[in-house]
Amino acid sequence: MSEYCMGEMIKRTRKMQNMSQEELAFGICSVSTLSRIENGLETPARATFEKMIERLGGAKGLPPCDTTEDDAYRLRHLAVRNIIRGQQEKNDFVIDEYESFGREDAFGDYMRASQYLEEHNVNECIPLLKSVFAQKGIKGDGNGIDYAILEPYEVHAFILYAKCLCEKGEYAKAEKTLNSLKKYLEESYNTDGIYGELYIVLLAECADMAIIRGNSAECLAMCALALNEIDCRGKTFLKKKVFDIKAKAYELDGRKELERECRNYAGVLAELIKSCASERKRPVSVVMFNYF
Repeated sequence: MSEYCMGEMIKRTRKMQNMSQEELAFGICSVSTLSRIENGLETPARATFEKMIERLGGAKGLPPCDTTEDDAYRLRHLAVRNIIRGQQEKNDFVIDEYESFGREDAFGDYMRASQYLEEHNVNECIPLLKSVFAQKGIKGDGNGIDYAILEPYEVHAFILYAKCLCEKGEYAKAEKTLNSLKKYLEESYNTDGIYGELYIVLLAECADMAIIRGNSAECLAMCALALNEIDCRGKTFLKKKVFDIKAKAYELDGRKELERECRNYAGVLAELIKSCASERKRPVSVVMFNYF
């Protein structure tokens, strides 16, 4: 049984019994650990799993695992990763396989929205993203995100929505959306795996937002936080975006030499990423200069 299928089974059973996460986790594990298990981010130890099953009423009370949903989740996860890494062309087969399940859901709207944003078609993108939020019952849009567990594509949908708002000049609304999402990820401890990559992308967007507001100091602080996350998680392919944003901050401050160094470093990273056919063939984490 995969981590997601196991976690989904626990979550569905808990909800069927109107049991809160706090009630299920009490004396077994932390609420944050249970959240990660239910979201497929962590596999529980056998003893922990058995205690949860016992509290849920034993094996007879468990619903069957939906393997189709498990495969669908895997494809949604993969699609987001491809988009973050600038490998959208790899999503053609992902979409074909996903559609073979006969599913018409929020994920389809997310994929269409990401394509429209890539084409800078904000007017078509925003309604699709709002549809994603409506279908999943997610409340956010700058007023706090209160959906228990966001899938990776839902997290990315909020980031795309903030980018659309920026394109339309609605900066205050975009900033509220980013801050709400940042708070959600940090408080739910969803910053591992694909969520870690999304967290870095989010920090970069927050840094870019600081530039729009003319706050270079805040921008550089966000960039430093993003670079630290990148180094800790080995996500070097995300460095180029951060150094491009740092260059904007130095340009705003009139620090031409530092701006030039950042742009040069970003250029070198771009060439390295381009030369790597895949991370398996040659990782981008090569020995590089460590500026700043």
